[in-house]
Amino acid sequence: MRTRKNREWILFADRAHVKIYTRHYVNGAMQEHLALEHPEAREFQHDQGTDRPGRGQVAGSGSRHAYEDHADFPEQESRAFLKEVSREINHAAENEELDKLILVALPKTMAMIKSEFSTKTMKKVTAEYAKNLINMPETKLRERLSKMEELP
Repeated sequence: MRTRKNREWILFADRAHVKIYTRHYVNGAMQEHLALEHPEAREFQHDQGTDRPGRGQVAGSGSRHAYEDHADFPEQESRAFLKEVSREINHAAENEELDKLILVALPKTMAMIKSEFSTKTMKKVTAEYAKNLINMPETKLRERLSKMEELP
């Protein structure tokens, strides 16, 4: 008896790393499809040559204020990186390269990724797990994913 062939993508992500694995059969072996890293999203603000804005004091008053708004460049870099990843997944969904998509990321990261998904891509999302497993060894990922899939 033949098992139904699935082109299932499993996306593991944090704010600066993405790994996508594929499974071609139900409960089949996971194969790494894509691994991306964006180190700028991990840097500190001061490492990018920008620090918090200067502060000033109103004459005759004890109150202080910032000269300009504080921009979070690592956060902006992370958003741009995850937006590009979402575009790649949208492209794959449009070209029928995947049937199912499983997302494994912390809620904030998952929200950034999903915010750029097309309607067609969102229909392919079959499961979401709020875990950061990006640094888990590949040998343990399948076992961990199986345990998560068993939970109600």
